[in-house]
Amino acid sequence: MDAAYLVAQNIAALGELIIAQHVADTTGEHVLVLSRKHDRDTIQLHATYFTRDQTRWRQEWIIRDGVDCPGLDADASFFPAAGSFTDLNHDGRMEVTVSYRTFCGGGVDPYTVKVILRDGSTKLAIRGESLVRIPGQPPFGGTHQYDKALLSPAYAAYKQHLDQIWKVVSADNRK
Repeated sequence: MDAAYLVAQNIAALGELIIAQHVADTTGEHVLVLSRKHDRDTIQLHATYFTRDQTRWRQEWIIRDGVDCPGLDADASFFPAAGSFTDLNHDGRMEVTVSYRTFCGGGVDPYTVKVILRDGSTKLAIRGESLVRIPGQPPFGGTHQYDKALLSPAYAAYKQHLDQIWKVVSADNRK
């Protein structure tokens, strides 16, 4: 989906459109919009999920994050290729997984990495830092924490799914 389609449908991208994806499930049609807004030292990320109600789109949920780093190196970006729509609990409603990284600092430090799964109003995440690998040096960083609920047996399939994505997006191989 492109920006022109979103405008025609009155779907707001809060900043530069990174990607918009359409999905349908037993509850109807949905659009996930990933956008990024950069203003001087501030970078904002927005992952917004819209649902079609009869003739219009309404926002179902939003994930907001970013950095404000006056005088420091800053970055905030999504991993669009690692995003996914799944139905791991087989209820006919799509779960949405969004992952991204943020950075505010100087020198060679790990990024903050987040992998978030939304299942309706339920939000589960792995949060931590990238594992930095620099040739000729031992790796550093790579620690992460699970949301407490994600450790319950009821969410085992979600945890396994998020672990697979974490392994991909948390690798930080620098030259």
